[in-house]
Amino acid sequence: MNFKERFLTAMNHEEPDQVPVMGLIMDPATVNSILGRKPTDFVGLLHKPLLGYPIKALLNTNWFWNNMYYSNTAGALEGAIKLGFDANWTIYAIMKLDKDSRASSGWSWYDPFGRIWDLAADADGNIAVNYSRALCDTEDKWEQWVQKRAPLFEDMITNIVSFHKKLNSYGDRIYPIGYAAPGIFENSWQPIGFVNFTRLIYQKPAFVKKVIDFHTELYLKSLDAVMKSDVEVVLGGDDLGQKTGPMMRPELIEKFLGESYRRVTQFVHERKRKFVFHCCGNIYALLDKFIEWGFDGIITLEPTAGMELGRVREQVGHKLVLIGNMDVSYLMVKGTQQEVEDAVKKAIRDAARGGGYILSTSHSHPTVDPVRLKWMVDAAHRYGRYPLSL
Repeated sequence: MNFKERFLTAMNHEEPDQVPVMGLIMDPATVNSILGRKPTDFVGLLHKPLLGYPIKALLNTNWFWNNMYYSNTAGALEGAIKLGFDANWTIYAIMKLDKDSRASSGWSWYDPFGRIWDLAADADGNIAVNYSRALCDTEDKWEQWVQKRAPLFEDMITNIVSFHKKLNSYGDRIYPIGYAAPGIFENSWQPIGFVNFTRLIYQKPAFVKKVIDFHTELYLKSLDAVMKSDVEVVLGGDDLGQKTGPMMRPELIEKFLGESYRRVTQFVHERKRKFVFHCCGNIYALLDKFIEWGFDGIITLEPTAGMELGRVREQVGHKLVLIGNMDVSYLMVKGTQQEVEDAVKKAIRDAARGGGYILSTSHSHPTVDPVRLKWMVDAAHRYGRYPLSL
């Protein structure tokens, strides 16, 4: 089997020739490390007196942003190919840069949805971004934001189409899995702030429903844009969980978001595609909902949040394809080769019989070590051949 056949066979809960291995490579630090690239220190350049504003203007142009972003994603695919992965996720995002006195570097990105992202660089100059705060923490601010940023939403959808179609050129060497992100829940609460969002659920539920409906419609457009690249499997998702359980009560998630997720899966299935849902955190309490909502698979199955593959497989059977579970907090950063191999063998033993399991890390992370990713891939090739003997 080739990489695509292997992946799609597992997605059908059938046993391929070997357990597929999917990469979640996306961070510039990881890409540059795998490929031996020297990063461009944009943060350092922004602090130079004569260069700061010209660099800002350059980064904020649509063509430069898209070229820079595509270069990193293409590099992620090249890196995944080099390490031997069968597939790798591909995610489009668009951000604009501005001065920010509250940011550690003095500069921040804002995205179309109303989030501020702290801009920083690691010791080597690789760009690093982290969600910082909300920009639309009142009903009026949210209304004004979505009206003012309508052109940016339109640019985003147009760019998603061209971005994923362009990545099709890698389809003869690896299977690019298009990911429509961020998701409906994250796009609804993060621009408002979690404390405000949960308060408004009780104080202004009609407004919260309006926000969710807006982002549901926009998300369907994003999914449609990703699927124009003719992918058979599309990723979507929301981090509905934290370390000890769901971020909100499951019945509240169902009340406000259940219909949106049903619409998403219906939209994907009508186009004869499969939908894999990305969700970090401890999500045992939501697994039955994922099946009810129509998801075909789930990723990341975060081990540091208590997610055990064997327990998940026992709970969902073969109603969901399972992807992930390899730890990125220690194992893929500092773990020994024996620890990596043992974790791979355990994952295969716990979830891969009968197909329906794709080995992967539990997320991306800028300090993930490419050597350990290679150990993971090699171990999967060594121990993941069907029929399994573990």
